[in-house]
Amino acid sequence: MSGGVFAPQASPFQNLGFDDAKIELLPGNPPKPPTGGPAFWLTPGWEVSNQAIGWNLSPVFGGVASILDVNFRDRHFGLNSPAPVVGNFSLGVWPAPEGHPFTLTQAGDIPADAQSLHFLYQGDNLQVFVGGSLEPVNFIGTRPTDNPAVATAPYYAVDVSPFAGNTAEVRFEFRSFGYDDFSGAPYIIGQPNAQSHVLDDLRFSALPASVPEPGTYALFGLGFGALVLHLRRRRP
Repeated sequence: MSGGVFAPQASPFQNLGFDDAKIELLPGNPPKPPTGGPAFWLTPGWEVSNQAIGWNLSPVFGGVASILDVNFRDRHFGLNSPAPVVGNFSLGVWPAPEGHPFTLTQAGDIPADAQSLHFLYQGDNLQVFVGGSLEPVNFIGTRPTDNPAVATAPYYAVDVSPFAGNTAEVRFEFRSFGYDDFSGAPYIIGQPNAQSHVLDDLRFSALPASVPEPGTYALFGLGFGALVLHLRRRRP
């Protein structure tokens, strides 16, 4: 399905959490770990613009994606940053410095009750297309991760409601014009989002894409309650 045209139902979306990576197939000579393998091993179900996928790889040059686990550390420019991971793996992307986007594409059945697609995303300059249409990416709050070194990570959502109950293509385009910050200069050590892009934990939701996570509402409520209590205490 492309161009916003409905198509007959095909099959459910696969590998939405990137946990189906077949790392047991990767060649390696212990104690040296493998550096990567073909995309159909490491990102099954997805079509990618670069068929070679890394394993816990922080490439010096762009145009590469990599499956990451809790042991990964981004060492660009002296950094030692872990990646958010939900489940066993997440996907890291380093687009080409000359500005060519790295694309991740899959067509499948959108659940009949789905209003939005939620996903963990850390980075900047991401575009998401559903059924060929560019969709706004809405921040909906944070959730815990399964990496002890990264307590929480930001989550976003895009609208899929026009395609509920039908087959549609979902395409992520990760764009960059520099290495780590999309402006041509490296991030200062310790600055957030210095790892380019990390994507994980895609899931369809019955909530609209603009609705924050319940935990976000709870934070708003706590903040409002604290403000009311503060104002009451200031009254004579």
